[in-house]
Amino acid sequence: MQNKMKILLTSDVHLGMKFAGYPSVQDKLIEARFEALKRCVDIANDRECGLFVIGGDLFDRVSVAKADIKRAADILSDFQGRLVAVLPGNHDFIIERPDGLWAIFKGFADNHVLVLESNKIYSLKTYDLDVNLYAAPCETKHSAENNIGWVRDIEKDKDVAFHIGVAHGSLEGLSPDFNKNYYPMTETELLACGVDLWLMGHTHIPYPTQLGSKDKVFYPGTPEPDGFDCAHEGKAVVIEIGEDKEIRASFVSTGAYRFYSEEIEISCWEDVERILARYSDPKHKSTLLKLKIRGRLLEEEYERLVEFRDNLERNLCLFHFDSTEITIKITPEVINREFTEGSFPYRLLRRLAETQDFEALQIAYEFIREIRR
Repeated sequence: MQNKMKILLTSDVHLGMKFAGYPSVQDKLIEARFEALKRCVDIANDRECGLFVIGGDLFDRVSVAKADIKRAADILSDFQGRLVAVLPGNHDFIIERPDGLWAIFKGFADNHVLVLESNKIYSLKTYDLDVNLYAAPCETKHSAENNIGWVRDIEKDKDVAFHIGVAHGSLEGLSPDFNKNYYPMTETELLACGVDLWLMGHTHIPYPTQLGSKDKVFYPGTPEPDGFDCAHEGKAVVIEIGEDKEIRASFVSTGAYRFYSEEIEISCWEDVERILARYSDPKHKSTLLKLKIRGRLLEEEYERLVEFRDNLERNLCLFHFDSTEITIKITPEVINREFTEGSFPYRLLRRLAETQDFEALQIAYEFIREIRR
């Protein structure tokens, strides 16, 4: 048996996610998640990983279509290493029914795929890996308590080379779990369990953010971003464990799409052109952008925002544009055109323009226009 090994860890693939809020690109985003899983398998094969681990939420829910379950199993069958170990997460938690998600999955999976469906030690000697996996699967979608306590309490077999924990849940200081509903745990709790490292899932952010030789708790993040609250690119992590149990890890890019959300202050048309130039780069063909701009533009520039929007809609995968906080610059030409010379509004606005109090000018202009309606 090998006394050193290489692992690819992914999690939170969420196959079967519907993306109903993105009807124009829904099919693309659904397909991207399967492609991301395949990309993970390809990377694991290229890196000659012996173990492929999914740290929970391979599926988005427990009622995934049977065709999606079969497709996932088929993708995982292409892994050329010793074993694919799959942990049920809080979205695809264990249901002990003959027609349940994991029963169907196991029916499609080949004999080098193992579902970690119990809180117990899984010896991998059968797969020619000198490893004990300590599994902490999820049994419900929400839990105020994690499932790792038993790992701390059980004796570790000294004749086994590597002891590896696999769990799914929020990590204090990293995961947004303010109400402690998602199997909350701390790094101190994890390290106290006496295993060589932890392979985790649930948090869609890669962790640690700065990799070092002493890291023992790894979250790969999601392999494919799934919304505007997921600003980073899709990732997985490859972990090497040496004979001396020294750990080296590196994150690898796995995603196709990126979600960006920006709010930008502009003061002239050149600012708008800079935004257009940046997102016209061909690399942004798979970008989904939510953009809000605020500021003031000349009237003729304001009219060109329609052209700006149309260009970005053609360049990007998806573009949501909010220009409600863009106002027209009130110039002497605008005042002369809209107000009678010598009238009170004319004199007030011209005086504010001369003093260059643009904020007061804008407020006064909008107030006068509202009264005139």
